[in-house]
Amino acid sequence: MFVETLIIGNGFAGRTVARGLKGPCLIVERGEKFNIFERRQRFMQMQADDRHDALIRRAYLSRHAFNTPEDLPDDCASDYILVDGGCSNHWGGLSFRLTTNVFARDAESFRWPFSYQQVEPYYREAEQLLRISADPRDPDGRNPLSAIKGASHWHQSLQSYFPQAYIGAQAHNLSVADTQGQGVCMGAGDCELCPMDAKTRSLHIRNDVEVLNEVMVEHLRFEGDKAVEAICQTPKGQLKIRFDRVVVAAHGVESLKLLWKSNLPPATPREFMGHYYQDHAVAELACYLPGARIPYFQVNTAAQVVIPELSGELDGIEYTTLGLMTPPSSQALAGSLDIDKLNAGAVEEAIADLAGTMSLYILLEVPPEWDVSLFYDAGGVHMDSDGYHGNKYLYDKVIEAIYTKMRALGVVPLLSAEQRHYRNAFGTHHLVGMLNMSDGDNGVVDADFRLKGSANVYVAGSSLFPRCGSRNPTVTVVALGMMLADKLNDNV
Repeated sequence: MFVETLIIGNGFAGRTVARGLKGPCLIVERGEKFNIFERRQRFMQMQADDRHDALIRRAYLSRHAFNTPEDLPDDCASDYILVDGGCSNHWGGLSFRLTTNVFARDAESFRWPFSYQQVEPYYREAEQLLRISADPRDPDGRNPLSAIKGASHWHQSLQSYFPQAYIGAQAHNLSVADTQGQGVCMGAGDCELCPMDAKTRSLHIRNDVEVLNEVMVEHLRFEGDKAVEAICQTPKGQLKIRFDRVVVAAHGVESLKLLWKSNLPPATPREFMGHYYQDHAVAELACYLPGARIPYFQVNTAAQVVIPELSGELDGIEYTTLGLMTPPSSQALAGSLDIDKLNAGAVEEAIADLAGTMSLYILLEVPPEWDVSLFYDAGGVHMDSDGYHGNKYLYDKVIEAIYTKMRALGVVPLLSAEQRHYRNAFGTHHLVGMLNMSDGDNGVVDADFRLKGSANVYVAGSSLFPRCGSRNPTVTVVALGMMLADKLNDNV
C-alpha cells in the first residue's frame, strides 16, 4: 500500500493537518469508531466511587488488546484514551490561547521558534474551526463564532472585586438548527460526560480524507534519513504502508513511543526525546466575596471565569486562576456561613450571603526546566518525576501569593476548603512537550515541524510545545496543525 502523505492519528492535530493539505493523504487511527452516546450511557450505568476515573479509564476502553494506554505512575494524574478521535472525546472544551508571555520567554533552551504574532492568524482561524463562543471582554482578541450569552451577569456580579474577569472561551458542537448559537450546551459543568455532545470534538472537524480505523503504527522504517514505511498492527494482522512523507500526530506518549521503536537516523537527537514533559499541577481554593450575588445557572455555557487579578507568574511558574461557574462545594459554603448571624436569628440574611461564595481552580505550570522525563525501557514507558517533587514547594508560594492578592481586594479566602492537589500528584491530561521544537540545541523538531535528522518525518500535536505555561493546549494544537499544513503545501 502506498500513499503520498500518511498521517498517524485522527485527533485534533491529525485531522487539522489533513484538512489543510493539498494533494492525497491518508489518516490511520488505531482506535475503533464508536457511538459516543452509547459510551455516555455505559458510564451512567457504572457504579463507581470515582466518577472521573470511571469515565476516562472505563467508558472509553478500546476492544483491542493493542489499544492499551501506557501505565503512568501514581504521581501523574494524567490519562489518555485510544478510541477514534482520542482525548478530544473527554476534553472539557475550554479554549485558551497560550499567553503572549509564554511566546516571549527568552530562555533559549525552551523558546518557541516563532512569535505570538506569527501564530495569531492561525489562532483566529482555529477558533472558527473549533466553533468557539467567547466573552466580548476576553482580552485575547478572539475570533469567535458567537458571543457567550449572559456574560454581563457575571461581569456585574464580580465587578467590585475582579473588574477584569471574563468567561473563558468554550468550543461548542453547534446544532444544525442554531449554527450561530451555543448548540445544546446546558451549562451543567460536566463537560467530559456531556450527554448532549455539546462540545467540539476532533471528529467534528470536517475533511474529505479517508481514515483507516483500527490500524496501529508500531514503528517507522527508515532508509538513511528518509522514513519509507509504517509497520502497522491491525486485528487482521500486520499491514505495511509506504509513503513519501509522514506526519506523526498520535497522542503525546504514543507519538514518542513509535519513534523510540523506529530505526531513527543517527542525526536525530534521541538524547532529548522524552524530556521536558509538561502538564499542569492544580489546586482547588475557595473565596467569599462580601455582598456579591454570583449568578450560578444563569449562563447556558459550561465554562470558567478567568480571573486575571489572581493570575500571574512567580518563580518561573505561570499560574491561571479560574472561578468555577458551578455552585461551590459544601466545605466552601460552610466556610462562608456567618455563625454570628445565625445565632442572632438572621437566618435568611446568613443564607443569602452564601451567594457570594466561589470555588476556584488554579492551573499551575510545570516548567520545562524541571525536566520531568519519559523514557522507554523493557517494552514500556516510564517516568522520572524527581524534578517535579524537588520543586513543588514553590507552588506553596504561589498559593500564598494568591491569598495575599485576595485580601488586598477585599476578598475573603476560605482556607478550610483548600485542596493542594499538587503536593501528591500533577497532571490534567495535557501530555505536552516530549518532542519539543525549541529554538535551542535541545530541540527534537525544527521550526518547520520536521523531526531533526530526518528528511520527511513531521510532528503535530502538543508534544511539540517547548513551553506551555498554565493554559490548556487544544487551540494551539489546532493552530499549529494549520501552520504545518501550510508549510507542507509550500514544499510540494
